[in-house]
Amino acid sequence: MTDMTLDDLNAPLIHAVNDLSEAGLTPPQDRHGQSVRAWIRSLHGVQKEGVTLSGRSGRAWRFASDEGKHLNGFDAAPNPLSYVAVGMAGAIMTELLALAAARGITLTDPVLVLENFYYRDGSFPKGTMISGALPPEVSLDCDSDAEDDALYHLLMDAVAAAPVNGLVRDEKISLFTLTHNGRRITPDPLAALSGDALPDPGDPIAGLSRPGIDAAPVLAEKTLSEEDMSERIAAAPPAAPTLDGSKKLLHLRTRCRLRADGTYHCLREQFAQSSSSWEFVVDDRDGDGAIAPDPASYFAIGVAFCFMTQIGRFAHMAKHPLHAYRVVQDMHFTPGGASGRTGRGGTADPVESHVFMDSDCDDATARDIMRVAERTCFLHALCRDRSRIRLRRRPIGA
Repeated sequence: MTDMTLDDLNAPLIHAVNDLSEAGLTPPQDRHGQSVRAWIRSLHGVQKEGVTLSGRSGRAWRFASDEGKHLNGFDAAPNPLSYVAVGMAGAIMTELLALAAARGITLTDPVLVLENFYYRDGSFPKGTMISGALPPEVSLDCDSDAEDDALYHLLMDAVAAAPVNGLVRDEKISLFTLTHNGRRITPDPLAALSGDALPDPGDPIAGLSRPGIDAAPVLAEKTLSEEDMSERIAAAPPAAPTLDGSKKLLHLRTRCRLRADGTYHCLREQFAQSSSSWEFVVDDRDGDGAIAPDPASYFAIGVAFCFMTQIGRFAHMAKHPLHAYRVVQDMHFTPGGASGRTGRGGTADPVESHVFMDSDCDDATARDIMRVAERTCFLHALCRDRSRIRLRRRPIGA
């Protein structure tokens, strides 16, 4: 843990990185055709930075994360939920385009709209809070030579073919190792990952360099402030599920549009709890010319960032003396059923997280920090809960 801020780093919010092998950072062993390893370190407050390495492409990307003022952040970078939403939308768009090409369906200016819904309930400082995920909703807005029913089934099959769908559709209980003060201990009551824990990476991210690109594109940019978004929501609240009891809703909407160069433009808006709006570039093209991260890398970094946020927030609120903490996370996906030409539904293994804590706490407290972090992480809940993606004939408000 460091007092360094994202402003101190003076770097783009998303950019490619080099020298991973020199820093001892290697990809996980491939299982299904697509793997992503993420290394995360904590900066000042709730700010974080992380690096992903794709086993499929060999490309590595550095990402920055922050929260809005409602979580005592500086709103200097996208929040973790943004990255997962963009990864989900991009993954489904890739399968949609591949299926349309295979079926001879013309899509003119396709816009895929993804609605993500999460909730939280209980007290975070007391360690009784739990977060959950409701079924996401997907719709397609475009002109086409196909009938509406054909487009509906195209979207349905694209969702089934997307690798991230396997994490959302099925109950995937995340697996963990915990190394506390240099000694591995069981992560009870969380599910333990069998085998050896990965080596503690220390702090390798600071030593990674950027490629010498003079005109690298901006890959993440704020489009609307948290305050302006709050005013917009107050004037025209969006349609959203009604929750029972004391549950509080989080609602994100992501519009994913195909750009002329084959990359995707994603606009992420958050309505409850309101947050600033961000736009992203996603690149799921094969070859060496990728200008932005692929959907799997976006998804993986978002899950890791969210889990790290919960570790830090709970330790701070409960006044547990946590000096430093780091996470190495592995995710294993199948190729897309359409884009990878497998003809099968996409799926993924449970998330695997190796957690390293340095603290003045005893082992029981370290385990409790892990327990609360997993229970309150919206994105581990997205994988843990059965949240089958629902299809809408038209986007909300259309």
